Amino acid sequence: MKNLILKLVKNIIPIFVLAFFLVGLTSPLFSADLRMVVIGDTSPEFFSNKSPFFKDMIEKINQLQPDVVIHLGDMIAGYGLRRARSQWNEFDELVSKIQAPFYRVPGNHDIYSRRSKEIYLQRYKKTYQSFDLKGYHFIILWDIEDNRLGHIGREQFEWLKADLANSDQWEGAFVFVHVPLWTKTSKYVHQVDKDFWMKQIHPLLVRHKVLAVFAGHYHRFGPTREIDGIKYYISGGGGPRLNKLYIKNGGANHFLLVEAIGKELQVKVVFQDKILSDQEADVLKEVLK
Repeated sequence: MKNLILKLVKNIIPIFVLAFFLVGLTSPLFSADLRMVVIGDTSPEFFSNKSPFFKDMIEKINQLQPDVVIHLGDMIAGYGLRRARSQWNEFDELVSKIQAPFYRVPGNHDIYSRRSKEIYLQRYKKTYQSFDLKGYHFIILWDIEDNRLGHIGREQFEWLKADLANSDQWEGAFVFVHVPLWTKTSKYVHQVDKDFWMKQIHPLLVRHKVLAVFAGHYHRFGPTREIDGIKYYISGGGGPRLNKLYIKNGGANHFLLVEAIGKELQVKVVFQDKILSDQEADVLKEVLK
């Protein structure tokens, strides 16, 4: 009898733990102060108007009941004004199905010329902005100014300094950009822009309660960095075309589920068939040092 009870406990407890974990991911009663979804680079193959992974994930995003959804840029294929409006129409129809407030960061496929910027501003009014939600501050930056990957101009930088001056009013802040400037980058990102981020912008973020910075552009997850207490994430897996090295090491299309309790963050990487912690999903941390 004793052996039977032990056997039942051994089999039932793992099932109970799994069920509790899954309920915690989807229940509105989960104790996080803030729950957000972050997704990057849903733009499909060049000049294609298909974006299957993102379309398939809309229902899953809604099931997670986030307080906000942030897109890290490259929402459309772009690079062709003749089809830009129809691509934006398709994208906006898709995101209208997301039940949470939706915010966007312009990527280089979204704004790549003077005319494409005009089209973007006609539709969405701003290329950078900030807002508050549930005691946290959200900052969206446009780091492809002057059609230059990773570039943030002086006017935007002055706006950022003024915006961060109110940091005593929030629990913590999050920053969202398209191009990551804290990791090994392509030859198209100027060293002067990387230096500007690390020497001018990063110290400003450290002083003003920024908990994490999120970027896309590179079609992969990671590697994640922590610099002076700020977590830096790369998540560009929202579309079908992925970095070959990332795929080789087991990566796949994904988005992030970020939960905050006070100043503590828990980041999960949501794939089509599984959910991993950010540490488990960071398959490039030893490859791209």
